Amino acid sequence: MSRGLYVIMATITHLGLVVLTAGLVFYITDHDVIVEPDAGTLLGPGMVLGSMAAVFFTLARAFGVAARDRRAPRIPGPAFAAAVFTYLAMLVIGSLGYALIRDEPVWLVLFAARYALSVFVVTTAVWAGVVVAAFLVLARVESARQHRPPRHDDL
Repeated sequence: MSRGLYVIMATITHLGLVVLTAGLVFYITDHDVIVEPDAGTLLGPGMVLGSMAAVFFTLARAFGVAARDRRAPRIPGPAFAAAVFTYLAMLVIGSLGYALIRDEPVWLVLFAARYALSVFVVTTAVWAGVVVAAFLVLARVESARQHRPPRHDDL
């Protein structure tokens, strides 16, 4: 299967898991994932788009480096990088967005501090690492299966 298709499938899988997480957080806590009433309806989706971009570009880079070096993609490094980049992207996009909405720069720090340990942001970052690791393992298995010599069953 094409590496580009793996990247797109991983990004969409990540989106599905994030939507699941947001729904569960809302159902269990009976609060929105972004609790500020003046945040608007685009701040949360903007943060999710940032996390999707982190998954997309991390996985695309891992496949690109593996193709350049003619080897199987490594797993722990890109998975950890996707989790870290997702976490940072969500906090930066959320902080910038809310500071622009409030028109006060102090919200850059306050928003990031408030959501640094929120269930939504942390779980989304964990999902990003898991999705990238899972799709890298899938790509390794697929490439090993393609390079295996054919078996002959002569019974």
